[in-house]
Amino acid sequence: MQPNRRNWLIAGLLFTALFSACKKKDTAGPQRQQGNINDSIFSVFKDIYLWTDVIPDSATFKPESYSSPVSMFRSLISIKKNNTGGQPLDKYSFLDDGSTSRTIQEGIAGDMGFEVGYQTDNTLYVVYVYAGSPADKAGIKRGWQLTSVNGTTSFQVGQATDNLLNAAFSSKSATWIFRKPDNNSQTITLSPATYKLNPVLYANTYNFNGTKVGYVVFNNFVALMDVKPTFDSLFNVWAQGGVTRVIMDLRYNGGGLLETAEYLANNLAPASASNTVMYTQQFNSNVNNNNYSYIFRNMKALPYNPNMYWTEIFRNEATTYKTARFQKQGNLALTNLSFIVTYGTVSASELLYNVLKPTMKPHLIGGTTYGKPVGFINIPFGQYDMYAVSFQTFNAAGEGNYFDGIAPTLTVTDDYTHNWGSLSDPLLRSALTDMGIPASALGRMATTELSTGRIGTLRQSNRFQGMIQTLR
Repeated sequence: MQPNRRNWLIAGLLFTALFSACKKKDTAGPQRQQGNINDSIFSVFKDIYLWTDVIPDSATFKPESYSSPVSMFRSLISIKKNNTGGQPLDKYSFLDDGSTSRTIQEGIAGDMGFEVGYQTDNTLYVVYVYAGSPADKAGIKRGWQLTSVNGTTSFQVGQATDNLLNAAFSSKSATWIFRKPDNNSQTITLSPATYKLNPVLYANTYNFNGTKVGYVVFNNFVALMDVKPTFDSLFNVWAQGGVTRVIMDLRYNGGGLLETAEYLANNLAPASASNTVMYTQQFNSNVNNNNYSYIFRNMKALPYNPNMYWTEIFRNEATTYKTARFQKQGNLALTNLSFIVTYGTVSASELLYNVLKPTMKPHLIGGTTYGKPVGFINIPFGQYDMYAVSFQTFNAAGEGNYFDGIAPTLTVTDDYTHNWGSLSDPLLRSALTDMGIPASALGRMATTELSTGRIGTLRQSNRFQGMIQTLR
């Protein structure tokens, strides 16, 4: 469930490992255990945090004085300010209960399988639906208007409606009423269920008087093994069919596994990019100099890498794998590449554009992206997974400071009233005309519900967004 721009809890570029930290049995009571975990999280945080220079020492910060790891962590990540010294720069780091890794690494979701957004200040529409989810099995489609949630029929952009929707999405059962494009209404009762996450929401090949354009809507960078067969097939069809222009729709893609971003970059890049720099990673001085606290030096990466310490993993990332290079894959030879983006385009999605920018100069169609050029290495502490910003990425031209987002080549407002692939979708239509496809070849554009209020605003929720670097 996507958050909106006004208050987005976002997870950012991640380097995640599904490991459990060693933990000694503590019989000193709950208060002492709380102090121990606070101290441990603080110590490792200061070791690996990209902006460690702004974090005071333990005696000054007093981690044991906080009532919970969550409250302590919130205080830690508020210390680093933006360039004006006002708002905290770190809008990315967070503590998690392990669900993030399960969704992204294993590709397993456990919800109703759809998202809604405010088309105007008081109208809600279905934004996307995951294949195989309860919503998909019920026949729900992007572009359907939501007219009732558990009996409530009046909506207004803001916290009250967000709370109503969050409660419905997280409940054991909720009743939704939709108005379909044919103006017929349909009542559907849904319950959450576990399903395999398929982030390829739509794919098509358009032929405009011999000019062939490939189009794909991609919503999460899940594990490469889960999406590679689909993309291999799609890229082969495009290459064999003479597709030379591609539009990748990442408008709601909050990122995921970096291995998948690298795979896509290697397929989209020209052959001439092979062996050139794709991106580099920058860590803090502790990681670069292998200088860690006693706690972190003795933490093994259990259970999957029992012969390695976390410090070794960081050391490898800061040295052996500091620089990633292009290795061209597939037979696509593109003359034009565009990305459809919005504020919901985050992390791995931004990196995919950024690494291709020096050699391909792709266009961005839509709105300014979220702004997340930094990443995490996930460290587990008992029931918590700590995602603390630990590195920053830069492309071959040294560009990687887009903390305020990446501005589009062409600004276009999102519109939820059209299903995927419709040539009346203003973002897709603009991407095509920007590529040189004449508007006359696209037909008449359908009318869109507009208002003087917000349009294309995703509601506030806590769905994970981020990019994960897999262990190498």
